[in-house]
Amino acid sequence: MKTTILAYVIAFGGLAMIIFGIWGLYSLSTDSVAERRARDYLSPIQTIGVGLVLIGLARALLLLLVILAARLLVR
Repeated sequence: MKTTILAYVIAFGGLAMIIFGIWGLYSLSTDSVAERRARDYLSPIQTIGVGLVLIGLARALLLLLVILAARLLVR
């Protein structure tokens, strides 16, 4: 049960990271700056990537729980 809660907390953190990354891209696009460099977009895109990795980690943890539960039922 504790592992399931941990997986959902990790997934929620991933979703929050994706939302903050999108907000960063939005605030970057609404800024009135004469010239933007490619590295200005690096931080929000990296934040979105970390969010996706966290969601993938949570899904892998839930899959591991399903595999372990099925293995315990077979015995």
